[in-house]
Amino acid sequence: MAISGCGGVGHLAVQYAKAMGPLVCAVDIDDAKLDHAKRLGADLVFNAKKTDPAAALKKETGGGAHGVLITAPSLIAFKQGIGMTRKRGICVLVGLPPGEFPVPLFDVVANCITVRGSFVGTRSDMAEALDFAARNKVKADIELQPLADINDIFKRLHHGDVPSRVVLDFSSAAKRSSSKVVEDAVPVLR
Repeated sequence: MAISGCGGVGHLAVQYAKAMGPLVCAVDIDDAKLDHAKRLGADLVFNAKKTDPAAALKKETGGGAHGVLITAPSLIAFKQGIGMTRKRGICVLVGLPPGEFPVPLFDVVANCITVRGSFVGTRSDMAEALDFAARNKVKADIELQPLADINDIFKRLHHGDVPSRVVLDFSSAAKRSSSKVVEDAVPVLR
């Protein structure tokens, strides 16, 4: 199983894949995210800026991955994902890069590759995901930040400086805004 993009969704995908048992390959362009993926259980890691992940994965596995999940919002990652998929494999596109994705039709048809897009899972997928979490096989790595830092968080996301997930803490903002609402309240005439 290959996961391209090891940040927010990808760091969870590495853990789910590892819990299911196959050889897990993590692909990213950030060495820190690849180190994190390795700590989470990835058997192989490839930096797509430094090596051709499709060629490297095919060499290491004798043909490529049976399943490829692309969480990176990058057209280059999508193309690499098709290349990493072995004959009769499945490539699932989750990231949403801007633009159109020109599918390498010859490779897809000649190798009987299935290409799927996915936003959500089924109820049974959710039950299985929660079961993995309950058995401590998957843990979301989060960074708690105050709502007041939202602009900095967006800048960090834009520059790829968020290692996994940011959770916004509304508690301090809620306290400030509720007191402000009382101060700014205008009586309503009935």
